[in-house]
Amino acid sequence: MSVVGAGRVDRRLSRWGRLSGILLLGLALAAMPQMAAAQPFGAWLTLAGEPTNGYVRVTHNAALNPTSAFTFEAWVNVTDALAGGCSSIAGKHWQKSWWVGICGTTLRSYVKGYAPAGVGGTGTFRDKGVLPPGTWTHVAVVFNGTQRLHYINGELAGSWPETGPLTTSSDEMRIGSDIAHNHSPSGAIDEVRLWSVARTIGQIRSSLNKRITAAQPGLVAVWSLDGNTNDIIGPHDGALGGAGVGFLTFPPGFSCGATTATTLCLNTRFAVRAQWRTNPTPGTPPDGNASVVGAGPDSGIFWFFGPNNWEIMVKVLNGCGLNNRYWVFSAATTNVFYRMEVTDVKGATKIYFNYPGPPAPAVTDTDAFATCP
Repeated sequence: MSVVGAGRVDRRLSRWGRLSGILLLGLALAAMPQMAAAQPFGAWLTLAGEPTNGYVRVTHNAALNPTSAFTFEAWVNVTDALAGGCSSIAGKHWQKSWWVGICGTTLRSYVKGYAPAGVGGTGTFRDKGVLPPGTWTHVAVVFNGTQRLHYINGELAGSWPETGPLTTSSDEMRIGSDIAHNHSPSGAIDEVRLWSVARTIGQIRSSLNKRITAAQPGLVAVWSLDGNTNDIIGPHDGALGGAGVGFLTFPPGFSCGATTATTLCLNTRFAVRAQWRTNPTPGTPPDGNASVVGAGPDSGIFWFFGPNNWEIMVKVLNGCGLNNRYWVFSAATTNVFYRMEVTDVKGATKIYFNYPGPPAPAVTDTDAFATCP
């Protein structure tokens, strides 16, 4: 029985002179804990989807089957490639253990498998959270002992009562597939993390746009997918399988050109865009693109609702002489959701989110881009 069948049954200072004005701020920030190096998208796993269905296979290990608590995280830019069905983002045999996938544009998960009548088992799927086509989206599925939770870009999309322990499987784990549902999405997957602890919403938000490169309590594995299938913090290295699977990074450019009506071009190489949303449903399409009020060489301002109602001021500063990084700073006068993407045309992207409710906090990311000079 496929996941589709089960569904029917169960149904993402240019120079020292310019730095001089912020040296005191830089020294103060240096005393703060440093953010990890700039997030996903150095390179990523690419999947052609149907009918090639390529994937990453990871040999079975008991650690890949957390039972008392569970968190799966990944950045995805995927389209469901199985018409009328579901595609696998990752899984360890959906009928026996855990599985995360996309059905249409909806995030679906199993954490205790699924067994048809006469086979036994108590698992079931849950659907909640929209994965917009053509957009890098962070997804997380969590089991905390009493609940299963879905998160989209750090927002809680759905929660359901769930009891433990979680069930296990001795089958290999796959990224971009599942041994019992070899249907890959088309698109890209990056920064896959598996935890044996239940990550809180605060923990998910605090690290979704930062790399994790060292062991942490409860962290089982991190597959950064930067041109290889290695687990960068442990022994769970993978290998490519199937066809239509590989790695890609966007080709570096020389300049971001000129500032446009919706895109800032800062320091000649950083393209900055923002989208805003008033709909409270996580992952739903944005209400609109932020518009540029005006811009200088390394800073600019966006508006959302009207040209006289300014929302976000952002700047990208050359801190290479201080900590070998480009810095991103922003301040906002809004409490609505927004997503701000900063792309270095030399080959890196970083995404920042503001969550609806309280006034937007400032961004002071002095470790944003390790792309000097």
